[in-house]
Amino acid sequence: MIRRTIILTLLGTMLASVTGCVGTIGASTLTPKVTPPAIAHAGILRAAIDLNLPPFGGTVKGENVGLDVDVAAAVAEQLGLKLEVVNAAPPAAAALLASGTVDIVLGGLTVDSAVASQIAFAGTYVADAPGVFASQGASVTVEAIGTKRIAVQKESLAYWLLLDTYGEAPLVVVPSLDEAFKAVVSKKADVVAGDALVGSYMLRTYPAFAYQGQIGSAFPLGIGVSQADPKLETQVRSALDKLAAQGVLETLRRKWVGDVPPLKVVETPASQEASASLAATPAP
Repeated sequence: MIRRTIILTLLGTMLASVTGCVGTIGASTLTPKVTPPAIAHAGILRAAIDLNLPPFGGTVKGENVGLDVDVAAAVAEQLGLKLEVVNAAPPAAAALLASGTVDIVLGGLTVDSAVASQIAFAGTYVADAPGVFASQGASVTVEAIGTKRIAVQKESLAYWLLLDTYGEAPLVVVPSLDEAFKAVVSKKADVVAGDALVGSYMLRTYPAFAYQGQIGSAFPLGIGVSQADPKLETQVRSALDKLAAQGVLETLRRKWVGDVPPLKVVETPASQEASASLAATPAP
């Protein structure tokens, strides 16, 4: 699945530097807006989150952390519920949702993947896209990266977009996004192409780099609920709308990925085709 990490030690260390949620949920002050059977257990919102997917989910000193954890906590608070996190990768999360073991799922869920898994897409909390990174001060524009040596993770979304646009010649293909940054550090490549949110998060480890811009259309990531729970879908969508209007979602995004600007949806035939293959792309 997209962005599944194979560099847990590196990203786990980075997670430790940005732990902590916005606000604290106090169980004694919660007034539930949703009750069974819309949720499995009274007063509790159970969320399936991939805790091996930084910056979206991780565990530091026994504490669940990450963008998805913070968003789920904020949604739970809006619904007057206590959050419980169930660690599950996307394929397992869909099965847990279908069985009623969890109430919502997060973790790289796109509209297309929700449809494929027969999950109701209850609203978005962040947009992601393939992006470009280069050493700070480097004279690089997204439009001219075809003239550079581009370090890119094999079979990632960025890889397919660049291969379709420029062919194989400028590509320095590596097994992970971490290796792509290392390729530029070692002068084997000029720029990095990869997942914009994960790459921006990794700038904590590679502070000499800067985000240059996106190279494909952004796609929304959202929260999934069971198609059998229209009431919960409505409540989650309302909670996300309120959190967006209050600026909470943007605050949480910046907490985990820094100052990378909001990513834009620019529909093109190439981006639509690439976005449809997201579920098949490997980890950074």
